[in-house]
Amino acid sequence: MEVEVKVPRISQEDKTGVINQWYKHDGDHVEEGEEIAEIMIEKITETIRAPASGRLKILVPENEEIAQGQVIALIEV
Repeated sequence: MEVEVKVPRISQEDKTGVINQWYKHDGDHVEEGEEIAEIMIEKITETIRAPASGRLKILVPENEEIAQGQVIALIEV
């Protein structure tokens, strides 16, 4: 089973942003609630936490444009 890691809604408008940094690498094991990435939308920096424990599969690299609600990674549980 795979759990989606999505960009949270930070702004009421449909703004885009970027992934500043992944704290984990593709294929790493993550624990639920662990910080895995930092994103910036509308000059607001937000930390993304793992929604489940398992193996991380990164879909969007650092410095890539992202949209609110977009799936940026999967966690294989």
